[in-house]
Amino acid sequence: MKNKVRLAISGINGRMGKNLLTIINQNQYNCVLNGILESKKSLVINDNIQYTFNKNILYNLYIQDNIINIIDDFDTLIDFTNPKSTLNYINICSQYNKNIVIGTTGFTEKEKIQIKKMSNKIGIVMSSNFSIGINIIFTILKNISKIFNKQKNIIDIDIIEKHHKNKIDCPSGTALSIKNIISNYFNHKIFNKVNCHSIRAGDIYGEHQIILSSIGEQIELIHKASNRLTFAEGALKAAVWISNIQKKGIYDMCDVLEL
Repeated sequence: MKNKVRLAISGINGRMGKNLLTIINQNQYNCVLNGILESKKSLVINDNIQYTFNKNILYNLYIQDNIINIIDDFDTLIDFTNPKSTLNYINICSQYNKNIVIGTTGFTEKEKIQIKKMSNKIGIVMSSNFSIGINIIFTILKNISKIFNKQKNIIDIDIIEKHHKNKIDCPSGTALSIKNIISNYFNHKIFNKVNCHSIRAGDIYGEHQIILSSIGEQIELIHKASNRLTFAEGALKAAVWISNIQKKGIYDMCDVLEL
C-alpha cells in the first residue's frame, strides 16, 4: 500500500469542512488529516480541538489561521472557502510544492487565469461540483451535443438551479459550468442563448435542472443532492488522486473519475 496522503483542510468550521471530517472518519481512503485551517474571524475557540466521530478515530489538532504553520505537515490542501482566501492558499502552495483541491466558486476571469498559471508549478483539481452525478451530467451534455449539432431545429436551453438562502454566488458555479459546456460543445446555430434561473431558499443542498426545448418535445436533465457528504467524498477522492498521480497541471472532477 502506498504511503498515506497527508491532508490539510481549510475552512474547517464551515459546512464542507465538517462534512470532510465525517468522510475522513469513515476511513475509506488512504489518507491522514494533518492540518486544519480557519480564518481569525471564524475561530470560535483558541485551544486544541478534538473531533471524535467514533470510538476508533480521534483527531486532536490545533486550528491554525496561518497555512505556513502547517506547511510541512501536508501534501494536499482541500479548500472550500472564498476567492480571496483560496488565491492566497494557491500562492503559498505553489511556493512550497503542495497540491490543492479547490471547491471555491465565484472567481473572476482574471483570477481563473492566475490559477491556471499556478498549475504550471503544482497539481490542482478545481471543480464547481465534486459529486459524481453532476459530473456524469457534464459528460452527458458533451455527448448529446454531437447529436444536436447535426439537427436543423432551433432549441431553447434553460438552466434552473436551487440552493440554500445563504449561498453567495448567483448563479451557482455549477450552473456556470453547465453553461460553459453548452457554449463550448453545442453549435451556436442551434440555440439563441442559455438562460440561467436561480432560486435561493431554505436549506436546499443543491439542485440543477437543464431543459432543452424544441417544438413538440423537451429533454430534461436533473441532479439533486440530498446532503453535502457527496461533495465531500468527491473532494477527498480528488485529493488522493492528485497526490498519487504526482503531475503538475489543472484538472477537474471528470479527470478524477475518468469520464
